[in-house]
Amino acid sequence: MRISYEVNPPKIIDNTTDKFNIYALRSELEKFYSRIEMLKGLVYSIHVTDSVLGIARLSSVSIASSIVSNYNQRTRCSIRIRDRNMNAIMQLVTDAILARIDGLLIVKGDEPRHKSIDSGLTASSVVKMLNEYGFADHIKLFLSIAENASEHELLRKMSSEPYGFITQSITSIEHIAALADIVKSNNKCIIPCIMIPSSKNKASAKNINLDWSNYENNIEEFIKQAYIICGEVMITSPNSFNDGVEIIKRVSKEVI
Repeated sequence: MRISYEVNPPKIIDNTTDKFNIYALRSELEKFYSRIEMLKGLVYSIHVTDSVLGIARLSSVSIASSIVSNYNQRTRCSIRIRDRNMNAIMQLVTDAILARIDGLLIVKGDEPRHKSIDSGLTASSVVKMLNEYGFADHIKLFLSIAENASEHELLRKMSSEPYGFITQSITSIEHIAALADIVKSNNKCIIPCIMIPSSKNKASAKNINLDWSNYENNIEEFIKQAYIICGEVMITSPNSFNDGVEIIKRVSKEVI
């Protein structure tokens, strides 16, 4: 099965001291890479996020590059554009191409915890410009989409010619099936993101108003149905890595 797993790089500022602490960061990096070692060979791809919730974390491109080179593992990553101009974005995309990163999810990004000037760019406009400059010939460019997005919004985003879409966390097979029909008819791919319904993930679900009641008692079947429709799924379990791994192990054993 093509299952991707979403991972968050270590935070730059230490939670306990609210300061930069290189020793704490190295410890967190060691823990992070031990998890990558567990995922190697288990998942089709690893997806590295970029400062989710505006919390400063290590560079998604830098981390994804190290995963590709040190673990020979297919890897995608997110690039947030809220606080980057096009020069900085093109630098990152070029770094990603040279590092043999498989794909980039271009996102606006959450408002940063530390003050910065909003670039004013939109994810769709950035993908369009990257296409015009020829970057898309060398790396897959994705846009994010909500499961309840209207057909008008989906087609508007599709006009920028992304390689495909990665959804925000989904709750409905019917919604993802409707999106997939439109996306596939336009020769694009769609990857649904599914959050593991673990008690440790409740706070994360609450932060994004995610109601997982539709699938919390049948998570494995929910993943399989989404996979059959889309051909790939991305698992996220932000506060419970082991729960996510166990679900993937169980689902991967079954032939679909």
